[in-house]
Amino acid sequence: MKDPEIAERYAEALHSLAQEEGILDRVGEDLSLLRALWDSLPEFARFLRHPLVPVELKERFFDRAFGGRFHPYTLNFLKLLARKKRLDYLPLIQRAFLKVAEKKGLLVSVLVRTAMPLAQEERARLKGALEVALGKPVVLDVEEAPELIAGAELRLLGRRFDLSILGRLQALAVELKG
Repeated sequence: MKDPEIAERYAEALHSLAQEEGILDRVGEDLSLLRALWDSLPEFARFLRHPLVPVELKERFFDRAFGGRFHPYTLNFLKLLARKKRLDYLPLIQRAFLKVAEKKGLLVSVLVRTAMPLAQEERARLKGALEVALGKPVVLDVEEAPELIAGAELRLLGRRFDLSILGRLQALAVELKG
């Protein structure tokens, strides 16, 4: 079991440095891309977590794969995690990084659960509409939840907005029970 406090300390340190240097958006984008790779490519996560893969090989991989794409601070951060054998904390660190930004009022993190996959255009439209409505940058975390039958559920700012068929059926059942 990973200790969330460890992830929070790394995230707070990286966030603080990125904010001081004025590269908060860039580092946040780098972490989001890493999280997307982690979630979509099981081989990527296995490679980074594998204890028999030498740290030097992981560092070379970071340089070749992300050298021209990521900010040098992000690359150095990944190498630090490799040296400290903390790469398995990467998804938790990315989430904690967003929470730090949210606590500081810099953005709003929104979990969107949908019955069907959302196309990129739909995600972009939803993100844009939420940013206009909330007046802040929005980070979407989209999950597929077929049990919703149709529609979506949004979680933001400590609230849950259920716009799904399942939610409506449950509300109807409660109403019918009296």
